Amino acid sequence: MSILRDLPRFRYLWLSKAISSAGSGAGRIALVLLVLPSGSAAVTYTLLATMAGVLISPVAGAIADRADQRLLLLTGETGQGVVYAVMAIARPPLPALLPLVALASLLASLASPAGKSSVGRLVPAERRSQANALLSLATNLQIIVGPAVGGVLAGIAGAPVAFAVNAASFGISALLLTRLGSLPPLPDTGAGTAAAAGTAAGSRSGRRSGLLADTAAGLRYAAQAPLVRGMAAGTFLFVAFASMDNVALVFLVKRSLHGNGVEYGMLSAAFGAGMVAASVALARWGRHRSGAFWLIGGVISGAVGAAATGLAPTAVLAGAAQAVAGAGNTADLVGTDTLIQQRVPAVMLGRAFSLVYGAAQLASVVSYGLAGPLVALAGPRAAFLVAGCGALAGLGVLVPGLRAQGTASASPESASL
Repeated sequence: MSILRDLPRFRYLWLSKAISSAGSGAGRIALVLLVLPSGSAAVTYTLLATMAGVLISPVAGAIADRADQRLLLLTGETGQGVVYAVMAIARPPLPALLPLVALASLLASLASPAGKSSVGRLVPAERRSQANALLSLATNLQIIVGPAVGGVLAGIAGAPVAFAVNAASFGISALLLTRLGSLPPLPDTGAGTAAAAGTAAGSRSGRRSGLLADTAAGLRYAAQAPLVRGMAAGTFLFVAFASMDNVALVFLVKRSLHGNGVEYGMLSAAFGAGMVAASVALARWGRHRSGAFWLIGGVISGAVGAAATGLAPTAVLAGAAQAVAGAGNTADLVGTDTLIQQRVPAVMLGRAFSLVYGAAQLASVVSYGLAGPLVALAGPRAAFLVAGCGALAGLGVLVPGLRAQGTASASPESASL
C-alpha cells in the first residue's frame, strides 16, 4: 500500500499493531482452551477479565490527550509482554490467572486511545479512512492468524507456549514503536475544549487542567455532543448482543457441530478472514463512501452474520456466516474511527475514542455475563440468534447521532506530512 511507503511513521505504528495483534489472538485462544475443561463459568470469567480495561477507559482517554502518545503505546505493549511472559513461565491456576489477564486488559486500554488518536497526527485527513482500514487489517490478525496459531500451539504444545509467543510479539511491537518518534500532547488553548465540552472549565487559556478535570470534561462532552453520545449508546447496544458469540462459539463447535480445538480456532479465523477481506477492500475503496455508510452497513452485516451462524447446520456454513459477521465488524470499526477523527476536536480525540470504545468494553462485560446462562439454558444456537436479532437494536440510537454536524480541526502534524 502506498500509504505505508509514503508515511514511515505510520508504517511503524502499523507493523507494531500487526505483530502484537497476531500474538494477542494466539494468547486469547489459548486462554479459552486452557479454562474450557472447567466449564462455561470459567470461560465467562476469563472473558470478563479480558474486559477489565473498561474500568479505566475514561481516564485513559484523558491521559492520551495530555501525555506523549508514543510513551503510552510503549508502556502498554511492554507491560502486556511482561504479563504473558509471567503466565508462560509460572503456569498459574485459574484464581491467579484471572488477575493477570485483567492486568493485561488494563494495559491495553491505557494504550488504545493513544493509538487511535495518533492517526490524526501521522496521516493527512484525506487518507485517514485508508489508514484506519489498514490498522483494522493489522488488528484483524488477532482474529485470523492468532486463532489459527493459538489453536495449533495450545492443542499440540500447550497453552504456555502460546503465551510465550504472545509475549515475544509484544516485545517486537515495542521495539518498532521506538522508531515512531515523539508524539507530545497538542497545545490546548482552552477554546477548543470549551466549545467541545460546553463548560467554563475549558476556558482557562494556556493552562492544562488536572487529570480528573480533563476526564470530567470528556464525560460532559460525550453527554452534550450528539455524535459521540449516539455512537457510544449505539455501540453499547450492538456489542451487548453481538459479543455473545465470543462465549457461544466454542460451545457451538464442541456441542452442536461436534468439532475440536483446532476447528474452533479455524472457525474463529473465518471471522477474521471476513475482517481482513473487508479491510483490504476498504483500504482501496473506502474513501468513496462516508464513514456513516460503512458504520451502518457494518452493524447490519454483523447482525446477519451472527444469526446465520446460529442457523448453520455445518462448520463450513458457520464459517461462511462468521466471515460475513467479520466483514461487518471491520466496516463498523473503520466507519467509527473515521467519523470520530473527522468530527471531534483534536484536543478531545483521546477522550472521545476511550468513551466510545469504553462503551463497547462495558457492553462486552454485560454480554459475557448474560451469554453464559443463555448458552447453558437454551444452547449455543439460540444464543447466536439472540445476538443477531438484538444487535440491530443499536441502529435505533446510532443513526440520529450521525446526523449531527461538526468537523474536527486539522492537527499541525498531519498538515505537515
